[in-house]
Amino acid sequence: MKTVVCTLFLLLATYALAQRAGQTPQPGQPPYGTPPTLPEERGPGRGNLPPDEQASPQQMSSGEVEQQIQQHLNSEPTLTGVKLNASATNSKVTLSGTVDNERQHDLAVRIAQSYAGDRQVVDKIKLRQ
Repeated sequence: MKTVVCTLFLLLATYALAQRAGQTPQPGQPPYGTPPTLPEERGPGRGNLPPDEQASPQQMSSGEVEQQIQQHLNSEPTLTGVKLNASATNSKVTLSGTVDNERQHDLAVRIAQSYAGDRQVVDKIKLRQ
């Protein structure tokens, strides 16, 4: 008797699960049982970065920007023996000095641009003749 009751119960449960799996989704519900890989508000092309990669809302102060640029100009092997100065205000970064070739000039400007943020980079670097 126990075996018959258990068998009926298993058949009933299997039938109920099979019926439920074949149901169409209710209006407003997604047709799948798991959440999407990318939530809609963070889908591709939305421009959102993960929390650990989001840009900081604070900008560096002019002194910090000037220090960063000067430090990287001084530590760059390609610019060894070249005297370059960087000065920064809230709206611009000014580069001055003399370089030996166009390659050094372009590198110095790129370094300044990488730390300038929204500031305009003013190039007053002279090419040694």
